[in-house]
Amino acid sequence: MNKDALLATLIGFGIGLLITGLLLAGPNFLKLFPPIKLPTISFSQQKKNAVTPTPTPPQFAVTIESPLPDSIESNEVLLVSGATSPGATVVIGGPTDETVVVVKDDGKFAGKVTLVEGKNDVVVTSYLNDKQATSAVITYYTEEEL
Repeated sequence: MNKDALLATLIGFGIGLLITGLLLAGPNFLKLFPPIKLPTISFSQQKKNAVTPTPTPPQFAVTIESPLPDSIESNEVLLVSGATSPGATVVIGGPTDETVVVVKDDGKFAGKVTLVEGKNDVVVTSYLNDKQATSAVITYYTEEEL
């Protein structure tokens, strides 16, 4: 056996003995040192005088539920429906006519407008007291079968 291999074996055996000795005698050796006191950390929630936020009143708005934006229609008469605040008056404006509709108690409305060939801007305006809300949708009308 050459000298390098013998030396590496002896060093490995010595390191193994040292680790084994620390594992066996380590707990007894640690008892010689004074105990270390770690700080205590508490995660309990302290109740603060929390201010309850005031709910924001719903904003006056109008939403178009039908037709969908950029839809292609094959009927000349388009049914426009949506939602707004109850008690409001809704005006549905198409490219050739306007329709005034009454809003139901649940805030839903529906009305019809006449479309022209091609692109049509449909504007829905809701009025309630001094407030006004507007929403628009673009739809396309063609007489061809889809």
